[in-house]
Order: sequence, then C-alpha cells, then structure tokens
Amino acid sequence: MTTKPVNLVLVGAGRMGSHHAENIAFNISNANLFGIFDQNLEGAKALGEKLGCEFITDNIDEIVNHPNIDGVVIAAPARFHANLSKYFLEHGKAVFCEKPAGLTLAEIEETSAAAEAAGLPYQIGFNRRWDRAFADAKAKIQEGAIGSPQQLRSLTRDPGPWGGDPFKIPTWTIFYETLIHDFDTLLWLNEDANVTEVRAIADALVRPDAKSHGHLDVATVTLRFDNGAIAVAEANFCAMYGYDVRAEVLGSLGMLQMGDVRKTNMTCYDKDGAKDDTWRADSHIFASGYTAQIRAFADAIQSGKQTGPNGRDAHRALAISLACIESIESGKEVQTNI
Repeated sequence: MTTKPVNLVLVGAGRMGSHHAENIAFNISNANLFGIFDQNLEGAKALGEKLGCEFITDNIDEIVNHPNIDGVVIAAPARFHANLSKYFLEHGKAVFCEKPAGLTLAEIEETSAAAEAAGLPYQIGFNRRWDRAFADAKAKIQEGAIGSPQQLRSLTRDPGPWGGDPFKIPTWTIFYETLIHDFDTLLWLNEDANVTEVRAIADALVRPDAKSHGHLDVATVTLRFDNGAIAVAEANFCAMYGYDVRAEVLGSLGMLQMGDVRKTNMTCYDKDGAKDDTWRADSHIFASGYTAQIRAFADAIQSGKQTGPNGRDAHRALAISLACIESIESGKEVQTNI
C-alpha cells in the first residue's frame, strides 16, 4: 500500500465534473487533480486555470499513455460512460464513473469484466452511501437496531422552478439518472434481498406540453423484495420548496429516517410565521458525501481494496430502471430477480 496522493484526471468538465474537480483540487488530501479532459477544450482550459491545473486535453490517448496518471473521474454525458470506463480500464487506469454506469446491462457487464481483468478499482458515483445520515442508518440496520426491514421509501425531488428543456432531455431520464440513486439506496439498505417485482407509473406534470415528446418528470415506483419487504421510490423534477432527498426504513423493531430538506434545524419565527432555509443544489446537500466518495476511490487505488459501489451495484440499479421502463410501456408489473 502506498500513501502517496494519487493523480486523477477529470473526464467531462460540465456542472458535476467541475464540482468533482474542485473537490479533488481543494478538499481531498490523498488525491491530486492532475488534469482535465473535455471535448470543449476552451471550457476545460478555463476550469484548469481556475483550479491551477495545467494538463488540459481533448485527446483521450494523452491520458492513457501518461505514466503518472493513476485514475480518472468520469462525469461526461451518460451515453459515454460505459465506453469511456472500459477504455480506461483496459489501458491501466482506475475508474470512478458517475451514474448511470451504462445504459444497457451488457455495457456494464463488459466494463465490470474489464475492471476484473485489470485488477483495478471501478467505483460508481452513488453518493448517498457516503452521506453521514444514510451511512449511520445502514449501520443501524446491520446491527439489528430496527429488526427486519418491512417497508422502505426513498425520494428525490429536484428544486424548482425547473429550468430544463424537456425537448432536449433524453427519454427515460427520470429512471436512468434520477431514480437510479433511489434504487441503489433501497437495494443497499435492504441488503442481501433481491427485487422480485417492479411496478412504475409516471407522467409529465411539470411540463405537460412535452408529454407527447416522451418527456416524463414525475414518477412513483413500487418494489417487492424476496424477503417480504416492500419499497416505494418517487421522483419529481420540480419541488418549489427546495431540494428534497429523504429515505425511511420501517422494521419489525423500529424505524429509521434519513435526509432533510432543511439546511439546519434552525427555524426563524417572525411576523410572517415560521421559516426554514432549504437546500437548493445536490452539490450542497451532499457536499460531504461527494468528497468522501472520491476520497474512498483514491484509497482504493492506494490500497488495492475497493469499498465503494462497484459494477454489480450499477448493474442491479440499472436493471430496476429498465424494469420500470418495461412497466411503463406495458402498463403492468414486471417480474424480476434483481
């Protein structure tokens, strides 16, 4: 095991990639921001100048051929995740990949096989596992504090007003990129249980004018597990009161709740009533989780032991997303073994 900080290259300098880059540059002691890759070279240069990073490229081979680069953090558009991950792993670079790890199960299987063959970390960006409240809840479940899980719930409500263009967002994004976090959370909290049934309903209630285009911005999913537990996952693209991510597990001996739309437990009371400040961005509500997951990725490179979510976790979460799409298209529940 080495304690030398690892050299990481950001792949994809958009909103989330920029946040990862800032974390690596300023908040993670066991990693260096060695470089930035983006097809928009000017954007990459601007980010590099801001963060003091000089290795800027739009040529992927400059990364794989550089002997001093240990790994990459992939935050490119989802459709590129699997191919990029597989290519870097095959060329000796450890991979941290934002979710979803791929858009087909076959893609993730091939990438996981590449990681196994290379003996390199392949970590997926399911950041809720690294949030303190979610991690504490997981520990309580493992120690038996609430008995056997019976009912679970996970929700993601993006802050409003929603400013996205529904005519440019890929169909099924609500399952591929939003609810996939909730699916991973539910699988992780109900460990060692398999999903046997999936039922999804969805609609375009935020932007109903885009429904005929295939746009969906509200969804509710029910899951049945082989240990008897029943779970609900829900998502909405526009919660006007703030960014709301919560989960709950009701067990035979008690209950756990995690997540809070409020920034703190401070409430302001004035002539207009009671007020709470609420979260407005994912990079804020999970600030510590985003840092912890990259730190764990760097630890995995240093030690050779991965503790973060891997290809199998990505495969299971995507399998539920795909079952949701099948359920929407058929109007029926889908039998699974996930």
